Amino acid sequence: MSSRLRLRQSLRSGAGSVSRQWDGHPKLRRSMVSPQPIQLHWARPSPAKLRLLSLAAIVVVLLFPAARAQSAERPSPNQFLIASDIHFNPMADPSLLADLMAAAPAQWEAILQRSKLTAFSQYGHGTNWWLLQSSLNEMRATLPRPALIMITGDILAHQFPQNFASAMHDQDREHYRSFVLKTITFVALEFRRRFPDTTILITPGNNDEECGDYSVRANGTFLDDTADLARSLAHADDGVGAEWKALGSYNVPHPSLRGIRILSLNTVFFAEWYHADSFREGCAPVASTGPADLLQWLESTLAKAKAAREKVWLMFHIPPGMDGATTTKQYLSQLLRSGSPNNSACAKAMVPMWVPSWTSQFDSLLAKYQDTVIASFAGHTHADDFRLINAAGANKLFVLINPAISPIYGQNPAFRVVTFERDGTLADQSTYYLTNLEKASVTVGGTWEKEYTFSEQWKMRPLDAARLAILYNQIKNDSKTRDQWIKLYNVSSSDLSLPDDIARGLYCAAEALDPTSYQSCYCPAPRTSETAPAPQR
Repeated sequence: MSSRLRLRQSLRSGAGSVSRQWDGHPKLRRSMVSPQPIQLHWARPSPAKLRLLSLAAIVVVLLFPAARAQSAERPSPNQFLIASDIHFNPMADPSLLADLMAAAPAQWEAILQRSKLTAFSQYGHGTNWWLLQSSLNEMRATLPRPALIMITGDILAHQFPQNFASAMHDQDREHYRSFVLKTITFVALEFRRRFPDTTILITPGNNDEECGDYSVRANGTFLDDTADLARSLAHADDGVGAEWKALGSYNVPHPSLRGIRILSLNTVFFAEWYHADSFREGCAPVASTGPADLLQWLESTLAKAKAAREKVWLMFHIPPGMDGATTTKQYLSQLLRSGSPNNSACAKAMVPMWVPSWTSQFDSLLAKYQDTVIASFAGHTHADDFRLINAAGANKLFVLINPAISPIYGQNPAFRVVTFERDGTLADQSTYYLTNLEKASVTVGGTWEKEYTFSEQWKMRPLDAARLAILYNQIKNDSKTRDQWIKLYNVSSSDLSLPDDIARGLYCAAEALDPTSYQSCYCPAPRTSETAPAPQR
């Protein structure tokens, strides 16, 4: 009998031993789990491997049965939540780190509640416990029983490996690997406690990996460690776990709509900065066919959906096209040195989100399946933004880019509620944000408000590529519309100010996905006196 089969049998037999307490309040009490380790029977496992497998067992025992619990609130069959770029940093209070290392994820909340650092994370920082807790509580208060929840990548804080090494001075890589999995599991548990019967879909972000930024490996350690978690959150079968292990992607039916499928797509593979690293080989770079394999998987999956007359939503972390914020920053840096705006310098400063050849192939693939793919959702930029795919064609597609929970790049923390029709098209969306970040603390509390609703703000409906194309042209040609868009792009943050010339570098990225068209839209770029936004990755 294989060790994996024995693990599954242990999970099934041990599931009934876990007790759960639900109090119906947004601040749900932590689950209670027996401290006795789950017994796994195979020959001489290493202590590090046993720790990880025991943690994996706890993950499924805690999450899978909870998915069957029933909530008293009335379900919202045509609305869902999107949270992106959480960037949770459990090391924000270093005094708690040793206790977190020694504890199971179900015990973390009680430990984090002891923190004497009671202010919410501020601009320029990742998400601490108080901000995470407030965000999750507000999501539940806003939409207690969504049709589903999307988490569009970057659960882990920036510089996670470096911060762990600096704080712990622990060179045991298996200890760090275990801490990564505990962190991901803890965030999943916090979602599950507030949304016990909701399908929760995740996709990898560029920071979600043991070896660091942009380094996730197909069939690698991180995807293997988190496969049961991704499958359990999605209420899915072993096939989803296998797809996640192979490519960090999966394909599931929509939980409330017949004939609609949702594809979670690991677009970190397509990123300009992508490099596969092997955790088992000391995070050394290794060759990878992940990007090509993912594109082939996507085409095959879309072909099957089309043959079955199904429609598809795509969710991923990094959107296609150009990185407007980083491009603007780099070009302005050049101008400050040379003082002479020119098209050549602007072209050299341009930074793609994806390798341009992958963007081109993705664009062509979606044009081929334009009647199958009806909506796409992404994160990564930390801004409230969108992309138009096949913008020059008659049948445009779009990507809705979701603002971040983390305020690290100056935006206010935010999440979305999306309303959809019975045919899977999008009717509307509302963005909710934290209004008092600089004052928020355990004693003051976070004040959340609805920032805007798409149909009310822009006087158009539904939310589709045609309306976003109209909005793009208004942003481009009308200064009042552009100013309002920039305000919402920054999630009403007074911490950021973007002059018109710099705004051009951002809105050009919405439609111009390849370097040539972006250069035509943006270059020559801003005056040397302007200041650029921080790069958003």
